[in-house]
Amino acid sequence: MRLFFGIPVCEEVRAFYLETLKPELEEKFIAKFVETENLHITMLFLGEVQKVDFLNEVKENLKAISHFQVTVGGYGYFGRPPRVLFMDVIRGIDDLTVVHDAICRSMRIRDTRFAPHVTLARIKKSPRDIDAVLELMPHKEFSWFVPSVVLYESKLTSKGPIYTVFEEIPVKAL
Repeated sequence: MRLFFGIPVCEEVRAFYLETLKPELEEKFIAKFVETENLHITMLFLGEVQKVDFLNEVKENLKAISHFQVTVGGYGYFGRPPRVLFMDVIRGIDDLTVVHDAICRSMRIRDTRFAPHVTLARIKKSPRDIDAVLELMPHKEFSWFVPSVVLYESKLTSKGPIYTVFEEIPVKAL
């Protein structure tokens, strides 16, 4: 199984992406855009996993973490040339890092490359001045409380990945 831990975005982010942002981006980028239902903040990508024998320890470590608020807004990209277009996490980074570190500790993994974001597209060809283009995109901030962390299974298909919830792990309510 191909697995990763993530946090789903709120419905307002999905609606904004589908109705406003994606149509704008499609005019300016040659890219493979993320399906609306697949939008999430990746906490840790595991890749191919034979046994899911780590789940109890992850649950134990996450139940000590209280639910928290995350805010996304603004855009960025990874790579030179740009390869991944994303919506940036602008508040809640410290809380997301605590969750990421708890998952890593549970799995005895050391991952220091954590940069929370919501992937919007895999860029095939970007505009010449990508920074100026992103500055002109519709900007809006979205905040929501994170009630749980999801372990997703990712099945790769010719039409793109299909994510299904393998396990939802609640964090402690206030």
